[in-house]
Amino acid sequence: MDLSLNPSLDASELAERFRENGRIQIRDFISPAAANAVLQELQSLPWGLVYNDGERVVQLHAEHVARLGDREAAAIMAGIRERARSDYQFFYAFYPVLTAYFSPAIERRPIFEFYEFMNSAEVLDFIRQVTGLRGINWADGQASWYKPGHFLKAHTDESPAEARMAAYVMNFSVDWDRDWGGFLQFFDRSGNVELGIKPDFNALNLFAIPAPHSVSMVTTYVTAKRLAVTGWFRGDQPPGPIGAAARG
Repeated sequence: MDLSLNPSLDASELAERFRENGRIQIRDFISPAAANAVLQELQSLPWGLVYNDGERVVQLHAEHVARLGDREAAAIMAGIRERARSDYQFFYAFYPVLTAYFSPAIERRPIFEFYEFMNSAEVLDFIRQVTGLRGINWADGQASWYKPGHFLKAHTDESPAEARMAAYVMNFSVDWDRDWGGFLQFFDRSGNVELGIKPDFNALNLFAIPAPHSVSMVTTYVTAKRLAVTGWFRGDQPPGPIGAAARG
């Protein structure tokens, strides 16, 4: 992939906008050709499922999902629906970019190039300028696919143990319609939706932590794919070196 920041992006102007509410959507983050290359890679990934059971995060990798029987799948869905009625809950398809990147057993994939780009000096310096968060050291990441019925209930992303400073959602959804759900939503103190952001193609959503937010449920009739690479810009240290030289 030929990955680089859109040269027309003005970090100073974007920083002024970010300071207003601690969030911003940056359109045309990379070139259209690079964004399409990432989209093609996302469409080819082996997708698993991730959800939470209370404090426990359950990751079902693609091989497990392929082996799910009707009874097990029904039990999982029943638990998700029951917990979602009163507790924090999320449920969506995922590919564990960070874990896979540092796993020697997994062959190098093109998505790793995009992950390295998000951890490049060019991008990290740009994100520090826009957010004013000079302590950002690196970015973790995962790929997400919100299928019909998938959702992420309101939360703040706070995790002191991981030194999360800012969250990002790099969108690769093509021609997403406003009636399809899957909006990144921010809330005021009364619980009203203060801002809802459509997952536009090649747009980076960026916001400071903590921030009450959710992803609204994708409607059941959608056939398009709500695809993204998401994660947090963090102030601690990564589990290992990140970059082309590090992977060999």
